[in-house]
Parts: sequence; structure tokens; C-alpha cells
Amino acid sequence: MNIQTTSINFNGAAFRKFIPKNHNSKQEKLIRESCYKLSNLIGQPTSTLLELTKDSDMRRFSFLQKMVNKFNFYNQNKIGDNSDHILNIYSMVKDPTPMHFNIVAKTKDSFESIERMFTLAKDNESLEFIQNIQYDVLKEKTNTSKIIIDLLSSKNRNKYISSLKDFSSYLKLNAENENAVAELDKLVESGRYNKMRYDAKLAIKNLMRRKNIQVAMAGKTQNLEQAYSAERESFLKKFVISFIPIRSVPSDSTKNTVVDMYRTLNPENTQLRYDIIDKFKYIRNNDKSAEIVEMKVLFDRIDKDADAKKFVQKAIIKDLKIDSVAELNEVLNTTPLKKANVFFNNAKRIIEQTGGEERKAALVNELENPFYKAKEPRKARIIRMHSPYEQNEGIFSKTARFIENKINQFIYNHMAA
Repeated sequence: MNIQTTSINFNGAAFRKFIPKNHNSKQEKLIRESCYKLSNLIGQPTSTLLELTKDSDMRRFSFLQKMVNKFNFYNQNKIGDNSDHILNIYSMVKDPTPMHFNIVAKTKDSFESIERMFTLAKDNESLEFIQNIQYDVLKEKTNTSKIIIDLLSSKNRNKYISSLKDFSSYLKLNAENENAVAELDKLVESGRYNKMRYDAKLAIKNLMRRKNIQVAMAGKTQNLEQAYSAERESFLKKFVISFIPIRSVPSDSTKNTVVDMYRTLNPENTQLRYDIIDKFKYIRNNDKSAEIVEMKVLFDRIDKDADAKKFVQKAIIKDLKIDSVAELNEVLNTTPLKKANVFFNNAKRIIEQTGGEERKAALVNELENPFYKAKEPRKARIIRMHSPYEQNEGIFSKTARFIENKINQFIYNHMAA
């Protein structure tokens, strides 16, 4: 028979269904014939394999074949593994499950390690623990056996088995550390182990693999770890993509500004910050450091000032045409915001038609004027933005604006009373 050298993952019931435990004389003959071939592949006497498998069923014998195939494949060009471990494993595992097959397939080092793992993992919970580490926790690593053996040998093994997710980040970060489990034991037993700390370290390590983040935030890894949350990670990605040009290395002060914005993100202010980023991310300026500073000023302002927050929310919803974050900050500093929120459409009309000192004066003195017209209108800008403020506005539109303004005056007067 041909000995296959590829790894196969078996799926429980389906595997057992088609391989009966009670074999007949034909199956016994097949096993005997196979033993002659298998013995040559692992350098063991045929008599040893015949004696070992005389009471074997086909499922258990398939497990032996699986181990021999793997041994032969990995030892064709190297010497060092001892096939005695295969015989020891076979004698120990009398009722192999799909988990046994999978663990053998996934383990990349010696059968001595596999034997040690199976010696320590006699129940399904322990076997599942090994599988989870191999396939999920340390799936990118080629040699995970030492960590698994150390975990199963630890006095804290029950804690590690029952709460693997709590230790996954630590294990991923320390996969190459020979003393990883010994050091973990000390942290756990002293009460100093902090799952969130290692989750943050791993998340930022993975984040820093992105070239644009690595360039933009070099030297700030520890700062990002200390304030980490999944929401802040998403914010940082979005902000860097939107405001820091590719391959541009920002100054340390700019990086600190970004870190401060990252730290102050919370569930209440996340969506509005995203909306602001989307509104201003297309600013055409290679050096956006000044705009980043203005962005932090804006974020701090709307976090502390409810009227400013409300005004900015309306500016987003009603698509206020404004050129930069700095310009928006100037508007917030100029305008009596409580009144501007009531007469927002008037404020919008003033902002989009004017600039400079005329805008500042109008935002203070003309907020209740629904028909304000700029003395020096920014015509080119108005045309470019397709402004609705046309000279031939109809009577119905003007009437509606007048009525709306009267209602707003009533609302504002009652607020001020």
C-alpha cells in the first residue's frame, strides 16, 4: 500500500463512522502486510510492529500510519528523531480521537515532544487545549511544543486550560521566550498578571506592522499601549490615513498631539470625531501639522462645550461649506453659540458668503437677520460650492425663511427669559 505523507484533519463522527472497531480477517491481513512496510520506514523490527498491532482496530492502526508517515517525511533529510517515541505513543493512545490526529499533524518538532504532550493530556479538555494553542493562539509559530508542555506541567495548568483566552496575548508575545511559562507563573501567583496589558501590547505590536502607522507614530508605542482600546485603535488608523501623508514623518510634537487625541477618545465622542475627520480629510496641504493641532483644539472644545458640540453637529448634518478646521475654530470663537444654534441657517448663510472681519461682525450682529447679504460676497466661492443663495430667490422661499426666523426668535427669547 502507498504511504501518504500529507497531513489530514479528521472530523470526529465522520471518521469513526467508516472505520469499524471490530475488524475481520481481511483487515488483519491488511494490517500485517502494512507492518512490513511501516517497519522499514521507521527502522523498527517487523516483529515489534506485528506484536504491537495484533489487537488493533483500523482506526487505531490508521493513527500509527499517520505517525509513521509524518516521521518518514520529516526525517528523510535529517537524523535525530527516535522512532521509539512512535511506539510509546501508540501504546499509550489506545482510543485515538480526531484531536490526536490533528495534534500529530500540526506539531512541527520531534515525536519526543508529541509523546510528552500526550502523556500530560489524558482527557479531552487537555487535548482541546493543545489544539487551540496550535491552531489559534500560536498558529504562525513552528515550534510550540515547549510552551504547551510547560503549560501542562505548571501548577497553574487548570487555570490556563479553563481560561486560555486570558493568556493568549501573553503567549503570542512571548512565543520565542524559553522561560515564558515560568515567568507567567510568577506573574499569576503574585497577582501581577494583567490580561489587558498584554492585549494592548499585542494589538499595538500588530498595528505597528502597518507601514503608515509605523512611520507616523514611531517612538510612541508605549504611549499607545498605556491608553489602548479597540475603539482608539480604529480611530488612530482613520486619523493617520486621513491627515498624515504617506511616508511623511511628523514632528514629535505632532505625534504627541495625535496621542492626546487618541487618549481622549471615548464612546460618547467617537462618532462626531469620525464625522469631522471625514469632512476635512481632503484638505490639500502636504504639511498638515498645523491642521492637526487645530483638530485637537476642536476636539477639546466640543468635549467641554455642549453648545460648540451642537453647532458642529449641525455643521456636519447641514454640510456647512467651510475650508478648514482652523476656520471652523475661528467661527466657534467668534460666534455666540447658544444663539447661533437657534439661528443656525442664518449663521450658515453668513459663514458661506463672508470671511475675515465682515464675517466676525456679522456672526455677532446679524444672526437674527434671515436676509443678510455680504457687502463683499465671495462670489467665486459661492459659484464653486453651488450655493443656494441666488439673487432671484422666489417669494415663497423668502416667505418660508421669514416664518422660520420668526419661530426661531420666539424660541430664543423664551430661552433667554
